[in-house]
Amino acid sequence: MYVFAIKTLIQNIPIPNLKPVTSKMTAARPLNRIPGLDGLAFGRLISPPTQAAINKVNQTAFGNSAKWRFQPGTYTTRQVVEHVAPLLNSLIAELGQDPPGAEPSRKILIDGLRSCLAISGRESTLPIGDAINMAGESARKVMAKQAQRIGSLLVRCAQNAPPPDVTVPQMTVRSPCEGHVWTREVAGLLIGPRSNGNLMQVYNEWLHQIVLLRDGLLPFENFDEVRLTIKQEGARPVDDIRSKFLMQIMTAQVKRTTVIDVAKALTASGLPSGGYGFQYGSGLVMPLSLFTGSSSILLKYVPATVDDSRHQELLFDYENKDYFSAPRHEISVDEVTSNASSISSTNSYSTTSNPVFSSFAIENPRETDSFSQIRHIKLQGSFEDGAQYSVDVGQITRGLRYVYRAVNTNCEDSSAEPSSFALHKASDVLSLPDLVTSTSRSDGVRLHVIQAGSAVARMALLGKLYPENVVLVNGEKQSPTSALGVGKGFGPQFVIIGGDVVG
Repeated sequence: MYVFAIKTLIQNIPIPNLKPVTSKMTAARPLNRIPGLDGLAFGRLISPPTQAAINKVNQTAFGNSAKWRFQPGTYTTRQVVEHVAPLLNSLIAELGQDPPGAEPSRKILIDGLRSCLAISGRESTLPIGDAINMAGESARKVMAKQAQRIGSLLVRCAQNAPPPDVTVPQMTVRSPCEGHVWTREVAGLLIGPRSNGNLMQVYNEWLHQIVLLRDGLLPFENFDEVRLTIKQEGARPVDDIRSKFLMQIMTAQVKRTTVIDVAKALTASGLPSGGYGFQYGSGLVMPLSLFTGSSSILLKYVPATVDDSRHQELLFDYENKDYFSAPRHEISVDEVTSNASSISSTNSYSTTSNPVFSSFAIENPRETDSFSQIRHIKLQGSFEDGAQYSVDVGQITRGLRYVYRAVNTNCEDSSAEPSSFALHKASDVLSLPDLVTSTSRSDGVRLHVIQAGSAVARMALLGKLYPENVVLVNGEKQSPTSALGVGKGFGPQFVIIGGDVVG
């Protein structure tokens, strides 16, 4: 076992049939494992709290007439919608009995919500429906799909919110105009003789709370599972970053820093800006790419913790803020071959291709004190030949973002010289200092080929290699020369052979 003075080791101890359970002792809590990374443990599972009997508590707390406020606590997405339902219930009660033959007020108002949450149309608050049919998986298209899925869920939650089981109090709320366009039916109802100025604000607040909830959930792939830390103002904290986020979505310039900051708005608002993931009272929020091997811009909520120190909220930041200016190590060439078939088979993997021990470790950045909320996460391990490695997880997420994937079985390239393949052991590359790179073809090498027989080894290599011209090749289906058809045309390429990033 590794022992570090300032590190907390997250051990990779085999425990079969894990289930999320609650335990009084941290050591007794089951490990959270990443199936695609050979079952590598990442923290320990928790049972996050959730608010109970929300609708009943909220509606009986105000008396006959009071200002609306949110009851602070930890909520699921459905529970947040239920908690703002008293606004809608109060509005409908104040409107009174619907005239004979008229469309029910509840249906008109919920249909108005549906139109606001849609990604196209006159009332849309996020009109990006054109992105759905775009080629590829751009961030704008990803967010359009997210908005559709989340919007549908929120409308269902609003429809299914339990009706009041007590007399509905008259709600009052100061809700400034947010610029949301009402449907003609909603406008006819709320500007008509049955309404008044207060009811218009009540509807606006109910509508805006759910729109903000949609926007605050956009970063989360599993938005229906995430636990939200809601304060008295409800989803209003999203307002502070919403305009910036929506502008980036509309202009197809979505920044990952903005995505992570939006995710904090309803979970860990006390954390500083930046980073690539974080821990808060209800679990972890990490890049989805670490679990899927993709380049996705989305995040994943996990009910687990990796650090049980006095800081409940922790920001996981990059070891190198700017990888372009980070120290680099020029790789040397020891073995050269022109026989591609000799390095394309997974049967040729040796003990230097796969770590015999791997774990995640948490550490305080050197430049911070012990009270800092900033942490670095390292993927570390050792090989049978004694080689050890430690790779920044933040840099791994960058590697996942920029890696190329070979798409052809082979690429006949006449410019590939007979001696263009340099073979490297994964253990040798991972034990080198700094970010590993190759900037010259003066030695005649076109491809630096590294065999990695496990998902953990491939993930670690993506965090060790400078992310400029790295190609992932499936060793069972593709030849190393298939890398010649992708990537940048200048400089040597690093080719990782063995399969996809996540097994």
